[in-house]
Amino acid sequence: MRHLFDLIDPMRKGPLFHRYGWKGILFIMVATALCYAWFKGPHHCPLAGIFWFFTIGIHEAGHPIFRFLSGGNFMWSIWGGTLTEVGVPLLAYFCFLRQGKEIQADGCLFLLAVAFYSVGHYTGCSLDPVITLLNAGPETLPDWDYMHKWLGTEGYEYQMRQGFYLLSAFTTALGTYLFATHFWEWNNPDKHNFNNDNDGLDRFFITK
Repeated sequence: MRHLFDLIDPMRKGPLFHRYGWKGILFIMVATALCYAWFKGPHHCPLAGIFWFFTIGIHEAGHPIFRFLSGGNFMWSIWGGTLTEVGVPLLAYFCFLRQGKEIQADGCLFLLAVAFYSVGHYTGCSLDPVITLLNAGPETLPDWDYMHKWLGTEGYEYQMRQGFYLLSAFTTALGTYLFATHFWEWNNPDKHNFNNDNDGLDRFFITK
């Protein structure tokens, strides 16, 4: 396990090494519950809608990428959209974490939360009377029509959707708490020094 942490979080700045305290844990639990209640409504945040266009663009790009990488395999072409939509913000998160840039990594958690919400929405698309599909013709089926068959989860669309909504809510709550905490620490160099120097001239996106 230590070797895994050395690989993905060598500077030990990730969420597994943060001291939350009871107030932090309580905040994350309450924020997760509130976000989940909001998401399952479903209600939409305009800012999240902007991010959704970004994640859905990554999703659509994933189909041809995986089609090319798999030599035209239909199953991997279908899976490619969801895997890319979730995988890109997750990969960016770990890349920032490896560099010790915890605030930028926290930002990626918000993109991951939007991706989870988007996946949850389309996981349960058979529950909705109308579903919007991008780059689709009249005979096009949603990705999850196939993926539920492959996973054996047909009939559990509601549970799958709520599971992804819950993941999105938790990721939103965790990202909010960590971002606020890390930003406060960065803005208080006596308690935290973002650039590992002592000149008191820390900058958000610049390291020396």
